[in-house]
Amino acid sequence: MLYRRVLCVVAALFAVLLPLSGCGTGAAPKGEAPPQVVLTAGSEAEEGQGTQQPAEGAGSHSAALTQPAVCTVFFINVGRADATLVQAGERNYLIDTGEKSSVVDLIAGLHIAGVTALDGVFLTHTHSDHIGGFAVLAREFPIARVYRAAISENRKDGSNKIDERAADAGLSLTELSAGDTVPLAEGLAFEVLGPLEYNAEDDNDNSLVLRLSAAGATFLFAGDMQFAEEETLLRAGVELAADVLKVGNHGNPDATGETFGAAVSPRYAVIPTDRSVDANSANARVIAALGDAEVIVTDETEAGVLITVAADGTLRVSEPRAAAQAFALSIVSVDRGNQTAVIKNNGADADISGCMLFSERGGELFRFPEGTILPGGQTVTVSGEGGGGEFRWTGEAKPWNTKKDDAALLYDPLGNLLSRFD
Repeated sequence: MLYRRVLCVVAALFAVLLPLSGCGTGAAPKGEAPPQVVLTAGSEAEEGQGTQQPAEGAGSHSAALTQPAVCTVFFINVGRADATLVQAGERNYLIDTGEKSSVVDLIAGLHIAGVTALDGVFLTHTHSDHIGGFAVLAREFPIARVYRAAISENRKDGSNKIDERAADAGLSLTELSAGDTVPLAEGLAFEVLGPLEYNAEDDNDNSLVLRLSAAGATFLFAGDMQFAEEETLLRAGVELAADVLKVGNHGNPDATGETFGAAVSPRYAVIPTDRSVDANSANARVIAALGDAEVIVTDETEAGVLITVAADGTLRVSEPRAAAQAFALSIVSVDRGNQTAVIKNNGADADISGCMLFSERGGELFRFPEGTILPGGQTVTVSGEGGGGEFRWTGEAKPWNTKKDDAALLYDPLGNLLSRFD
């Protein structure tokens, strides 16, 4: 078994910005998506798509792609949480949204992938490390539909956290049951494998389990499924074999049993986690249960792991890197009473579209809209309720926590930290 960091380091991905469209309200641009950057090695890109060659000396986990990509699966590094982007043609689907605290990483990952709208968001279960980023995501990106498992943990009053979040965002929700299929693009669909039965003890074991087949390559997305749900699928004789496994429950030892690991027998196994937060994740027993799979842990990557499927079924694994953009921005003041933050441009005139202001304790995010130009030496004010200024936080009247210390953090569009104000 090979357990190591992905060695295929590609040249930095630079996001393609839409044409400037004037200042707005902080919502994501709703025009056509910029061309997707397809990672290739010595091959021509699809018509209408950019080409990014690997850095000199970079390796690959497979032969160079010689055919256009059928789809890409981007396991975004959102810390000890889950967020997986599936792109097929011009369609974008997200499985889980990470924690509220990791929403900057989520949006940066979507920016790297050129996403401006989502055709569907699948929320595997109700835990915060899978749905915590949804509210901010829904304010920043148009979302066509939300999906969840029909079998899902409700509160004592019968309400469901996922239903509430979809309703708050004004979005349609579809419940999925085992045996359902969700078309993604021509010839591609998610198959719903589970859950098969309700588990009242732990909503991890009510996780939505999805399988995707693309040009003969198969992906299995296990949510936070643990031993109990694994056993229900095994007993039912569900076909689990897959080339790529999104490992359940962050690779903790209460998931991915030996029998399940043998049934899946993946070539690649991706574990989304941050071991500095959860030392028990990416557990040695789990890695052993994955047999000969090459195990990739997202905390060993910068932005995450990208797996590209070619038309002949060839898989290519690479690591997108978010190169810092040239900004000389700083947060010069935060008035938590008036809910305002002032940002200064200490350099030349700059297009700050997509830069993100984040309240660390409040967990709220403001993203500068397309066409935002900040002249050198000038400041701009972002405010919540009653604060005035050029921009208002969207969806949250009081983004700053007034009872406890709440640091302000400013990021470039790729998630690189530019400034912190405590």
